[in-house]
Amino acid sequence: MSFSGYSFIVLTLFSIVLTQIYGLRNFNRMDDLQPEETLAIHNQIRAAVGVAPLVWDEKLAAHAQRYANVRSQDCAMKHSTDGMYGENIAAGWVQPMDTMSGPIATKFWLTEKPYYNYATNRCSEPCGHYTQIVANQSTHLGCGTVRCFKNEYVWVVCNYAPRPMGDANTRPY
Repeated sequence: MSFSGYSFIVLTLFSIVLTQIYGLRNFNRMDDLQPEETLAIHNQIRAAVGVAPLVWDEKLAAHAQRYANVRSQDCAMKHSTDGMYGENIAAGWVQPMDTMSGPIATKFWLTEKPYYNYATNRCSEPCGHYTQIVANQSTHLGCGTVRCFKNEYVWVVCNYAPRPMGDANTRPY
């Protein structure tokens, strides 16, 4: 076998190794995000309380993706501090049959619905993710997802615009 034949084999093996290393950490984010289904579930939740549907926004999705990428470095479960948009975050372990995704995160946030009392406009337990989804001031949605480097969590970050503004007495819808 000639030198160029060996070079080809080495280069091919090197490419396979890099693909395996980086493929495990930087999987196809859009497959896990599932933007159409994520938006559809958000809009089903909103329709159930009479709130207009959200529209997918690539600018918000890019913003959410940038923040997800930041969190992938330290895996810290904390919200962004820029305050530009409303924001929901979820993270979960990667399991073969139940990988965290945009739709799964949205359904997880929906589990807070029973804690919100419309009559009193109060939550008996944390319910800010749910009230963010149904906030009638928000008209656009964009989400990003990434796998955390340290613990293999999959992160889903969703941004909502305009950011709902109001005091504790303002109902989300």
